[in-house]
Parts: sequence; structure tokens; C-alpha cells
Amino acid sequence: MPPTYLAERVLEPRRPLDLALTLSVVQRGASDPTLRIEAADGATRVHVAARVGEVSGGGVSAVLEQRGASGPAGPAGSRVRAPIRVRAWGPEPEDVEAFLRGAPALVGLGDDWEPFTASEAYRLIPEGARAGFRRRPGLRLPATGQVVKQTITAIFEQRVTSGEAIGAWQRLVRRYGEAPPPPPAGLPGLPEGMRVFPRPADWLAVPSWEWHRHGVDVHRARAVRRMAELAPSLSRFGEGASPGELARALAGVSGVGPWTIAEAMQRSHGLPDAVSVGDYHLAHRICVALEGRRGDDDRMLELLAPWRGNRQRVVRILLLAGARDQRRGPRLAPGAHRLV
Repeated sequence: MPPTYLAERVLEPRRPLDLALTLSVVQRGASDPTLRIEAADGATRVHVAARVGEVSGGGVSAVLEQRGASGPAGPAGSRVRAPIRVRAWGPEPEDVEAFLRGAPALVGLGDDWEPFTASEAYRLIPEGARAGFRRRPGLRLPATGQVVKQTITAIFEQRVTSGEAIGAWQRLVRRYGEAPPPPPAGLPGLPEGMRVFPRPADWLAVPSWEWHRHGVDVHRARAVRRMAELAPSLSRFGEGASPGELARALAGVSGVGPWTIAEAMQRSHGLPDAVSVGDYHLAHRICVALEGRRGDDDRMLELLAPWRGNRQRVVRILLLAGARDQRRGPRLAPGAHRLV
């Protein structure tokens, strides 16, 4: 086994940046095997098991740490201007260095909210939501760069409850993902059970009975397989494509629709205007927050129209402020097709 290569970088935010709040949209459940957030006593530590080169690249282990960024910010947001220390290691130096080059985008360092918050449109957001954002000004839109991973993850979450989707996703990632690189001597490793996200070839190797056993219906399983088959060409295309061109390419993948594309590219590219149309709860929550009553996707888009170009920012602000649906009967129950 080649020796472990270790490298470190310190990121200095010029604006408030809350590491835990920003990366919470990427973490899939508290036991996510690929990204784990620990926040306590004013400090945040994020453990990452990454694959650099989604089709055939190697694994990288990383720990991101920010001290003094959790909880309410001071008058000038000083508590969320703390530096972020990124330590990464793995057997291949080029993979480790590539991860470090992507770290600023991962934590949302390049996501600039100031032009939007200084605009007249920003003042149209309900005051209560703006007050919540002022109390937690470190929200940023992360860009993981992982189009394949985020699209496959979103496919798992189609047409089922979030708990059901996340559970199946976590079990299959643990089963087919690989162990992250161990740390150099003297350093602690990542938490037990973490895994590097499976390669496309690994997803293609999942047998039909395994999908069923973990509660993934045939439609989602086929969509994951189709995404895995096309991953090499999509990955090559995406290197030079604009977000719009990549979204149109994803739309050509059977089983990948507007909701899946929006969910994936919100996390892979940090798109400020991507709206998840077709979400079971989102339209109701946004409509209630903006006009006090439930509404469908069309009404949500009408209400968000004044913020075109920044609609995902507005959605995140409203959700940060606690936007909730008005209950109308029992919760959606998980499907009965799981065997485990």
C-alpha cells in the first residue's frame, strides 16, 4: 500500500460562513456514511469520505473544522467569520490536492449573497424570515462538484418519504462503498461506518433482489442504473459545460426529471435559482410562508417570481425561518414493499 499523503489548507471567509448550516443541505441523515457533521460548544467538525473523480477516481478522507461559528452571530456576524481548517489525506497526492482545490466551493466560500441582500427584491421577503437570516447570516449555498453522486442521491428520494429514501441510500452506500483511506500515524480517522460513495460500476453491480431488499422500487433502481451507465459521458461533458447545458443533458436520462435535476444541482453547483418543483411538501410550505395558505407548484412559482435569479436563496431563507406546512390529515406512510 502506498504511503498516505496528508495536506492541509486554511480557508479564511471574508463574509459570515456557518460551516454546519451550509453543509446541512448536503448531509443525508445524521448517519450519512459519506459526510458527517458534528457541532457542539461553538465548534463544527465535518468528516468527509470523498471520491475525487466520480467515475473511476480514488478515495480521499478529510476533516473540516471551524471553531466559534455555531449559534447566534454577534452584531457584525463575527462568530461566523472563523477560519475553516481543512485536512485531507489519501494514497494519491493528486486526489488529495484536487479535493483541497474544491474545498472553497464545497463550503460555499464563493457564494456571494451581498448583491441580493442589498437589492430591493430582498426587502420583499417577509420581515420575520429576514430577521431569522440576520440572526444566522452564515448560510451559504455549497457546491460539491459531484453531479453523479447528487443525482443518484436525488433519485433515491423520488416519490417516497425522506426517512425511507435516506435509510435505503445509507444501507446501500455502506454495502457497496469502500472504506475511506486510513489516516497517517498519530491522527484519528473518520468515524466508524463511513464509506466512499460507490463508483458507477458498483451501482451497476447491485442485483435486483438487493434493491428490493432495501426498499428501492424498480423505477428508481432503473433510473440509478441508467445514470450509472451514462456517468462516464456525463462526467466528461460536464467538465466544460455550463450548468444549463448540464441540466439539459441530465434531462435526457430516463427517470431523471425537473425535481431530480434541481435537487442534484442545488448541491453539486450551488445554483441560486434552482427550485424543486414536484416536491411533496415544499410548495405548501413556501406558499404558507408567503401568503398564509397552501398552494401547488404553479402558485409557488408565481409567488417566487419577484426573486427570479435568487429563488433558491429565498427558499433557503424561508426554511431557515421555520416555514411549515399546514397539516391536512395523517403523514404520508412509507411503502409496504420493504423486506428488511
